[in-house]
Amino acid sequence: MVEFALSSVVLLLLVSGLVDIGRAIYVSEALSNAAREGARHGIWYDSSKLSHPYLNDAQIQSAVDAELATISIPGSVLKHLTTDSIASCPTPTDGNAFHNPPYANSAYPSTSNQPWLYICYDPAQRDLNVIVLYVYAPLTAMVNTQFTTIRLATNVHMTVQGS
Repeated sequence: MVEFALSSVVLLLLVSGLVDIGRAIYVSEALSNAAREGARHGIWYDSSKLSHPYLNDAQIQSAVDAELATISIPGSVLKHLTTDSIASCPTPTDGNAFHNPPYANSAYPSTSNQPWLYICYDPAQRDLNVIVLYVYAPLTAMVNTQFTTIRLATNVHMTVQGS
């Protein structure tokens, strides 16, 4: 009994840490799906009307928020750094503009569990970039004291088709 009592503390810490890491991976995948769905929604081309009816911030944010709601993440906060859509994207800190680059701490939400959404459209390149940034707060007290928060980023580039 004494051995079990001593070893169960370590086992509980390991299991709770694994649960937090698994939950962080799950949230990261949900953010990726939300950004991808928002980008897909935005680039849709209505060939019968020769237009892009969903290539606007409100429509893209609505698609992202619908995807986030499936795992009970609150709706995103649309962020604009400038009035210029191209310059409103946060700049990666490592020079890599694709594949979820790291961003400066100021680009992330100041509170946990609140996604920030950046929508950047370059009409010259016909490139739509949807970025969702999120600060994940672990549930386990030990993991929370070691890592405090984990910054998650997802970045989806898609080319807008049609004329």
